[in-house]
Amino acid sequence: MRKMTLRAYVDLLRLEDILRRHAFYFKAARSAIEIYLKLYDNPLTNESKQQEINSENLSAKELKKMLSKQRRAQKKAKLEEERKHAERERQQKNQKKKRDDEEEEASGLKEELIPEKLERIENPLEEAVKFLIPLKNLVADNIDTHLLAFEIYFRKGKFLLMLQSVKRAFAINSNHPWLHECLIKFSKSVSNHSNLPDIVSKVLSQEMQKIFVNKDLESFNEDFLKHNATSLQHLLSGQSKEKAITLLKVSEALLDGSFGHCNSQYEEYRVACHNLLPFTSAFLPGVNEVDSHSVALNHTANYEVLANEI
Repeated sequence: MRKMTLRAYVDLLRLEDILRRHAFYFKAARSAIEIYLKLYDNPLTNESKQQEINSENLSAKELKKMLSKQRRAQKKAKLEEERKHAERERQQKNQKKKRDDEEEEASGLKEELIPEKLERIENPLEEAVKFLIPLKNLVADNIDTHLLAFEIYFRKGKFLLMLQSVKRAFAINSNHPWLHECLIKFSKSVSNHSNLPDIVSKVLSQEMQKIFVNKDLESFNEDFLKHNATSLQHLLSGQSKEKAITLLKVSEALLDGSFGHCNSQYEEYRVACHNLLPFTSAFLPGVNEVDSHSVALNHTANYEVLANEI
């Protein structure tokens, strides 16, 4: 084997070891985990059942029109399926038979990726764990890894794994707003489960005292808000969400023209909000010097980031 070929192969093996540490993979894995969490919290309903529920409130004329529309849609879907089936058969006939029967049996048929089937997965949390494991192994220094882990284990009811996740996140950044939300949820969940095994309750109690510094939940939250009074993101996480969200929504409405042309009113409003929250990027001075369209986009993106943390 030539030396250059061997070096390239070794480089490929090293790349394989760290590929899932890349920022792009982390972003994709996080998005996948968040999607599975949303599917677990709000599973998609069966379309046929939903149509049956809706048909109860329709008049005879509307019901006849809906049934006619459904029949046309079913007929169109059937023709499309027949066309796809014929196309698949034609492609299979045109493909060259390069694989042996033994290889075909060993590899098996690859499952077709059907969107309707993927969005109605039976175990979304188990699918989320598949994306989480590489992050825990390779991106353990990112606090979002452990907070995503907490969200999964919180829904699975795994208290010791929840504790492990918040402890690791706490070691990275104890003042993170999303971590504060997780700690509040964790404390409430432990309080609501009095039937935990004694050894588990003992471990949870000891470790939570270290994190909460022997404070009750209300005092812990008040201290968090007091120390981060100028951060909108922390206010959102500290249960003052209604006030902070209202400020940001009104700012966006003034910018995008929902209230008409009101540049001067927006500037007055921005100054007032800036005095209240001086370090919040959405209310920093000088935004009216930027193109209004780009400003609106920046504000919308800012709100989406904050909304994801809720």
